[in-house]
Amino acid sequence: MVNQTELDDVQDHLYMRADDHLSELDSMLKIQSIPNDPKFEQQNKQIINRLAERLTELEFDVELVEIKAKEDQATHYVIFASYFSTPAKNVMLIYGHVDVPPVGEMDPWLHPPFQLTEVKGMLYGRGLTSSKGPILCWIQAIDAWFSKTGDLPVNIKIIIDSDKSSGTQTLRDLIGSRKDFFRSVDLLVGRTNLWIAEKVPMLTTSHSGYVYFELEVKANRGRKSKDSDIEANCGCKPDRDPMAELCLLMNTLTDTKKGLLVEGLKRHVLPVTQHDWDIFCKAEVGVQEYKEITGAQGIPHERSQPEFLKNRWCMPSLSFHSVVQSHTVSHRDFNMPTQIVARFSVKLVPDQSIKYASFVVRDHLDQAYIRLKCKHRAYLRVVDQLSPLNEARNAPFNLAACRAYESVYNVRAAIPATVNVCMPIMNELRRYCMSNVQVVGLPFCSVHVQPNQVNESFTKDEYLKNLELFTTFLFEVALVPSECKCTEIPDFCFEKGKSTDTDFIRMMEPRPHNTHVLYEIDEKEIDRTKPVDDALPNVKNILLGKDKADDTL
Repeated sequence: MVNQTELDDVQDHLYMRADDHLSELDSMLKIQSIPNDPKFEQQNKQIINRLAERLTELEFDVELVEIKAKEDQATHYVIFASYFSTPAKNVMLIYGHVDVPPVGEMDPWLHPPFQLTEVKGMLYGRGLTSSKGPILCWIQAIDAWFSKTGDLPVNIKIIIDSDKSSGTQTLRDLIGSRKDFFRSVDLLVGRTNLWIAEKVPMLTTSHSGYVYFELEVKANRGRKSKDSDIEANCGCKPDRDPMAELCLLMNTLTDTKKGLLVEGLKRHVLPVTQHDWDIFCKAEVGVQEYKEITGAQGIPHERSQPEFLKNRWCMPSLSFHSVVQSHTVSHRDFNMPTQIVARFSVKLVPDQSIKYASFVVRDHLDQAYIRLKCKHRAYLRVVDQLSPLNEARNAPFNLAACRAYESVYNVRAAIPATVNVCMPIMNELRRYCMSNVQVVGLPFCSVHVQPNQVNESFTKDEYLKNLELFTTFLFEVALVPSECKCTEIPDFCFEKGKSTDTDFIRMMEPRPHNTHVLYEIDEKEIDRTKPVDDALPNVKNILLGKDKADDTL
């Protein structure tokens, strides 16, 4: 339904309106959409309203969901937008967010962070490469297709979140209540910063999952034992308090000498292939650069870059989140907490099992509890979990992305088999889409451009190239033959969209007497035609000149 001439016209239109696109980007960057701060609540609402109006002008069906905030928190907004052209086209879902972190007084910004600044071909601004830039780039690419063709080459759904930093639970609740919005999606698209070299963008086919734990330690409220009374009377050291025991248990999670947690979590991980190892060798990701960004004095496998990237991109990891004490009822509980909760999570990679990872963590803490002679009550709970996923490297939409990068940048995109990206929201969205849905993470900027870093920037040509890339990717996705969804969504092929095109082949397939020939007679006459139930005569009947009914041999 699309041709190369239309794509050329769309890309010419993009470069003719380059100044307008940069001006619109500047107006978006000036809005300080900082979440979890009531001071910026009006600006959060302003940017969401502007994006909703922009999508409405592009003939999208827009739903703006407002989540009322709790005390001392800002309101959360989510946009669900959909454009349905015709059932003969693929359905693509784009996810993005517009929240940015605050700028500290001591942050060494060379240019105003909430303003698009161009210096010697470089663009500077908070959210330029991590949040506002990518989602606005998609909207401008969609606008270009509308301006030149009056339609889109694919059906598109868009989700824009105003507060990604607060976690995915709020958005997950909204997704669970709007399952029909995702049922027809064939392709999920997210943003990454995996231009691992100057001429090597890296697509990802693996996406990590996680298991979120809570470890709670409560003080014993029962009667003291005789041993405790003897220790108290003789002036010996008293028992450890709950906070001390919690810290000891948490320390064992990273202890590689006395525990087997690290080795146990590495089981069932897909082995790194030689193809992936070659990609690690091509990546221009310095170990020293990573140490400066994270502030770490030393990291494992820092002497070998491929080994470092293997453990960073392909292996599970453990993350500590917080330690929170329960509500204090007295001044004594405030000084010596009697109930403390620690939260941590384990990142899962294909093909790890959630049940196995939970068993390994629980068994490790059980052994540590006995070894440390802990006396206070301890409870381990799984608060949240999500399975990892892995897709084929040569899936149709991955190849479409490769063709788009080759057409725009004249480079060959790398598609590893085991490198996984931590985008849990994509796993959650995948639950409610088509059973054969694919997930593609498109590299938007260099791997050296860390999200929300100070002096966030990239070149002006790079932004215009991304606009051209997105329009080309829509074209390449349109060239992938769409599959009939009537097996999962009844009568999907008969739904009316905003296009006047009709897929006659799809509409004829569900009929009782299937045919791929369109007769020039009325449909009622086709339905009244007597079906041919008898088999065709065999060769013997034809040679003897007898019908099957008269055959007596």
